[in-house]
Amino acid sequence: MANENRWANLVNTAFLLDQMPRTSGPEGLQSALTMIQSALEVFPSTLDPVEDFEGYAVRRFLLALLDSLSHQQG
Repeated sequence: MANENRWANLVNTAFLLDQMPRTSGPEGLQSALTMIQSALEVFPSTLDPVEDFEGYAVRRFLLALLDSLSHQQG
């Protein structure tokens, strides 16, 4: 995927997250987790931090966020 497309995907995901209904409980959290997992698809584990530091940084951030939110889900 071209770099421009993945950044557009990330911005689109952010807008979708922002527009999601704020549902308390596991239902609302699961929707957010699913969107984060979707964003990870365009920032694959094969990213090399030497060749693509920005993409690698986004991937690490998304993974940490996913892990943190998953632990809250219980």
